[in-house]
Amino acid sequence: MGDESTARISEAGFDLDHTDKLLTTTRAVRKRLDFDREVSDQVILDCIDLAEQAPTGGNDASRRWLVVRNQEIKDKLGDLYRETGQFFLNARGRLDGTGHAKEQVVSSSSYLVENMAKAPALVICAIWGIHDNSGRPGLFDSAVPSAWSFNLALRSRGLGSAYTTMLNGRAEELEEILGIPPGVTTLVTFPVAYTVGTEFKPAPRRPATEITYFDQWGFTRSQGSADGSAKVADGQGVVVEVDTDARPDTVWPIIADIAMPAQFSEEFQGAEWSTDGEPAVGSTFVGHNKIGDFEWEVTCHVTEWEPLNTFEWRVTDPDNPGAVWRFDLAEQGAGSRLRFSMLIGQENNGTVPQALKDPAKEEKVLNRRRQTLKDNMQATVDGVKALADG
Repeated sequence: MGDESTARISEAGFDLDHTDKLLTTTRAVRKRLDFDREVSDQVILDCIDLAEQAPTGGNDASRRWLVVRNQEIKDKLGDLYRETGQFFLNARGRLDGTGHAKEQVVSSSSYLVENMAKAPALVICAIWGIHDNSGRPGLFDSAVPSAWSFNLALRSRGLGSAYTTMLNGRAEELEEILGIPPGVTTLVTFPVAYTVGTEFKPAPRRPATEITYFDQWGFTRSQGSADGSAKVADGQGVVVEVDTDARPDTVWPIIADIAMPAQFSEEFQGAEWSTDGEPAVGSTFVGHNKIGDFEWEVTCHVTEWEPLNTFEWRVTDPDNPGAVWRFDLAEQGAGSRLRFSMLIGQENNGTVPQALKDPAKEEKVLNRRRQTLKDNMQATVDGVKALADG
């Protein structure tokens, strides 16, 4: 990076390697906050100046910032934060050493709960106005970009912080400790410090192609379209999701039952395993389907099988599938989130020949088929939820 011969410079003149690194490595910093190194007022003020350049709805100028340096006041806020974050301390005791997916987050969060007052500065972003749950995007939602810009400005200077909101629920105590007048709402409290080391890695996230929808909610593309229209070649898919109150170990047996969709889908008529033994990668089953008077069956090849997490199968040919279907299951709060997705293959299905017959109608054919699939898939996950929660 920095080499003019290899630098990626945008049309706006920015070095994309630097800006992309800033945007992808600005993490919530807790355990790596350096509590022993002083932070000057000026660097905080510089970061607030940058944060105030963030866009606001209606160009509203109602944000206010409060920087707490006095140790006695920080201790009071630390005690209050510890009271509100006690559940992190309790959860840490249950998760430490278990390898649980939330173990690291709970561990770092509980560390901050115990050490909040040690930060050289606590910076609070507040706004004139009372949050009455009316929405008011020009007032409250416009503070979020500014608060995140503050984090980016810290990161670029070798400092870090964590975006904490638990103290917002203790508004009366905050008002008393900090002398906040009526009519002001606190939004975020940042523990600010230099970081121990400056190298941070991007966090694991779903790629944009899996969480970005085009024209209709749940309509995905495996790659961007050159002209913005839906094309077979760009990999058209469908995603539906549902949250359940049940834990993954309750939901998994339902989605692992290959005959389950027949209870809810008008198109899917049933299935049976064609291989013996416990399901695994390489197992096959035969699915039966029907649309109107047209009936067909397909051989399905299991390509991913991770109990409590993932079940993926490919239709007809695992190398050139007519479709790729997938369940993803994950903890969500006290329950689970079930994601059901599919990708229309490039061949070995009835949709592609029909779509490619007339280029002018390609998008219409693909979207009509996807809407039918989406309706059936939504009925399936809704049915799973009903069974799991029922």
